[in-house]
Amino acid sequence: MLIEKLGTVLSSFSYFFQIPFALYLTSKVKNFWEKFFEDRQDKIILGLLFISGIISSLLSVKKLEAFLASLIPFVFVWFYVLGKHSIKLNIKSILYYILIGSSMLGFVLVFSKLLDLSWYIGSFAIFDGKVPRGLVMGVKAQGLALLLEFGILAGLGLLIIEKDKKSIFKILFLLIFCIIGFMIAETRGGILGLIFGFLTILFSEKSFREIKKRLGFVLIILLLLLVLFFTVFNQFSQRLSVALEKGRVGSIYERVYIYLGTLRMIKDHLLFGVGPGCFVYVYPEYALKDFPYIPEELKEELANAVTTHNIYLYFLSGWGIMGTFLFFWWLFRKIYKGMKYEYSFEKHLILAILMVYFGHIILDDLFSIHIPLLIGILNRKGIK
Repeated sequence: MLIEKLGTVLSSFSYFFQIPFALYLTSKVKNFWEKFFEDRQDKIILGLLFISGIISSLLSVKKLEAFLASLIPFVFVWFYVLGKHSIKLNIKSILYYILIGSSMLGFVLVFSKLLDLSWYIGSFAIFDGKVPRGLVMGVKAQGLALLLEFGILAGLGLLIIEKDKKSIFKILFLLIFCIIGFMIAETRGGILGLIFGFLTILFSEKSFREIKKRLGFVLIILLLLLVLFFTVFNQFSQRLSVALEKGRVGSIYERVYIYLGTLRMIKDHLLFGVGPGCFVYVYPEYALKDFPYIPEELKEELANAVTTHNIYLYFLSGWGIMGTFLFFWWLFRKIYKGMKYEYSFEKHLILAILMVYFGHIILDDLFSIHIPLLIGILNRKGIK
């Protein structure tokens, strides 16, 4: 249990610890391959997904590279198995350890920023407060924001569950570091993800009851956050206010430019895509030649984009509608089954964290081990 607790904390602090944690959890699973395919439907869906990936790879410009990338969904399934069969902590404890790890990340971001500190081992950044939106354990703003979002949702959920005043103040203390750290990372995808997560939490009778009971307390926190947002940490509010400024480097127009070019590419490779991981090789052919508000020098750079900035478009462009449909069918089937079996408010909070991710990846292509692990935890039997 101690390593599970430590692994959950460290995985929520940095992506650097996620693979070692996964390897430890794998060592605890007996008869792994029996658990990989849970039922006949799993065998059919995952079998078809594997065949679809091979076809996509054979049709691609980089066959070996595409085949290796086509195995990514099966890594996701591997992590799902670990969440279901290896993690024995109850959901409340898992949320608490996610909050601790995320608050540690927020703490490092805040103090490295305030004190203008940096620490490198060779060329690897442990932290760098001189980077405008933060750099911790080699990870930049978008990746940092995602981990902080998980902590924010976990903390809010625990505030609803917890009754003990001492525990509530402890949760609030940790939550403050997550929130301020998120304000430093300042990502639009993160804001979108949090909106998805907040709405999911609110879509619960228990949440409404608890918020009504503590309405004054909630309003004070919201007011404090708004003051911080528009004063001390006003970089984010300024960034949002100029997001649609014509010709602005780093604006939302750049993403729209890439999305439209990607959609043209998907249209021509609808069924099986251009091959998993092959976006970077094919996209330049489809990059828009004419687009308003983007400076000419930036168009050349965007024409050689290496990422879709959207996980859904990443899958559609690489695997086509066949592979994308099969993978997301498997994924949402697991979420539905997990929520349907022994529903609880704690499970609802896990769903809220998942929705944070599904919202954030509309604007960024990110991955964290939390997602398949939490889907696996939803499907556990006998542990609440």
